[in-house]
Amino acid sequence: MSQPLYRRVVPETYVQLLYEYLEALGHEPESVLGQPWPTPAQEGVGGVDVECWDRLLVTATQVLGDPLLGLHLGQTISARHIGVLGSVLLACGNLGTALQRLERYIRLVYDVIPMTRRDGDGWFELVWDVSQYQPGPLVNETGMVAIVQFCRALVRGTANPLRIDFNHPGPLDTSPYEAFFGCPVRFGQAEAVLRFSAQLLELPFKSPDPALVSLLEQHADRLLAQLPQQDEFVEQLRKAITQALREGEPSIERISPQLGTSSRTLQRRLKEAGTSFRDELNLVRHELALSYLRDPRLQIVDIAMLLGYSEHSAFTRAFKEWSGRSPHETRQLNSEKY
Repeated sequence: MSQPLYRRVVPETYVQLLYEYLEALGHEPESVLGQPWPTPAQEGVGGVDVECWDRLLVTATQVLGDPLLGLHLGQTISARHIGVLGSVLLACGNLGTALQRLERYIRLVYDVIPMTRRDGDGWFELVWDVSQYQPGPLVNETGMVAIVQFCRALVRGTANPLRIDFNHPGPLDTSPYEAFFGCPVRFGQAEAVLRFSAQLLELPFKSPDPALVSLLEQHADRLLAQLPQQDEFVEQLRKAITQALREGEPSIERISPQLGTSSRTLQRRLKEAGTSFRDELNLVRHELALSYLRDPRLQIVDIAMLLGYSEHSAFTRAFKEWSGRSPHETRQLNSEKY
């Protein structure tokens, strides 16, 4: 099977945020979490699996009895928690240039799902594509809070968002979130979105250093080059497959016109990229299945339907081929980890 472009990891320095938070509250983080203190790789890019990160957050929430852990933890973010990108952002001249760097180097701090920027009338927003993989709620909340907190620490002025959208279900009382973000916060949305006023792009930073930015970017570029790369055409195919699954089994005949090509040409281009339509279909289904299985509201038969299978038995057989265990066994294993 093909491999996903995104490694589904976050940096060890970012995970240290939780260990430091627990320690500050008087706990022994390694005992509480059952994992050693995360140590960054000496060379290159390492990372902690995002599902492991999610489990650590869930464990800490249970121990602390704090359902708002993401809201509280994200506010303790500092530049060193996001490595070289943190240093790059600190030295930028304003939020506009910092945003350009964030888009370019986002995978150094969140190599999980794609982030893109959209611009509208008087606003811009950062959008996370959850179509092929859905991180856990605490991962989402901690990350969103950390971004806003970091922005506020960088600029000279006020940096409140215009709107926050989470794609996971939220609490009945959203007032603690709205109090921190200073804007409406919506849960259960189709996308994860952070919207700001376009006027913020010109807000100056507290300590710009253009020469340092140039030096740090060279280091960031070297790290970025070590990450898995993928043919843009293959990524477009994966997105098309994801959308088509809602209507049943995708076929190469149905997908190729959406990509502006013929079936024969699509097959040839995939072969040149070292993959095939079947491999890409299996990859997308597997990634989505892993996300869906973490949602207790979805039955196995529901997941099979969402993945375009007419019968859940066909999904079960395919999943066993991908992972070596059944969907039910995988769900049980996930519940034991949590």
